[in-house]
Parts: sequence; C-alpha cells; structure tokens
Amino acid sequence: MAKKNEEETPGTVPQMAPVAAQQWIMPRHKQIEGGGFTSPASQRYPQVRGGVCEYCGVIDPRKPSAEQYKLCEHYRGQQLFCVYCPKDGPNSVEHIIGHTVLNVADNPYDSSKLVVWCDSYNCSRAHEARFKVSH
Repeated sequence: MAKKNEEETPGTVPQMAPVAAQQWIMPRHKQIEGGGFTSPASQRYPQVRGGVCEYCGVIDPRKPSAEQYKLCEHYRGQQLFCVYCPKDGPNSVEHIIGHTVLNVADNPYDSSKLVVWCDSYNCSRAHEARFKVSH
C-alpha cells in the first residue's frame, strides 16, 4: 500500500493564475484562409415572420398579420417587400409578407438603404451572390 505524502503543504501545490477575460475582436473583413470568397458585413434588423415583427409580436389583434409589422417601432410607416421576388407573378406582396420570413439588413455599401429578402431558396441564393466578393 502506498503511503500518503504527509509533507505536502499548500505552498507546494502548483497554483493556477486566474485567466483574465479576453476581449475578442471580430474579423469582419478578413478572408478565411483557403477560401476564395468573402462577403461584407452589415447591420441586421428583426425578421418579419408572417407579417409580424419577431421582437414586437402582434400589436393590434384586429388587424391582419400581414399588417402587424407596420405598427411596430422598427418598421412603422414602411412597406417591406422582397427585392428578389418577381413583381409580376401570382404572388402579391401581401401574400409573400404573410407567408414567408423577411430578412432585413442595411445595404453594406449604402447604410441609408435597406435590403429585404425572403427565405425562399432562390431569393437567398440571389442575395448571397449579389454581395459575394471574390479575392
């Protein structure tokens, strides 16, 4: 049977120094090693899901869901629509707003303009391709 070391004192036990909180710097405009494409970053805003702002929710239950985002503090007075969906198709703007998720962000090259795109596969790919930058 092994004997316990009775001579061990708190001073002989290795002590770990506390790790200081590290501030992370976001590599927004850096290219990923080995990758050939990057995309610019921009401010994102709350999604509009089925016409309802994801932060504010239903504000006036007497109004249809496609109109709820117009009542919230984020999008009051604005008419949102997907910039990539065809304007002359069977789906009207109200139908798209009421049945999809709209993503809203600043245009990365002009922060005074918003870019709005829906969650359909074609529109998401078009949005990604529009702002892809090759290096």
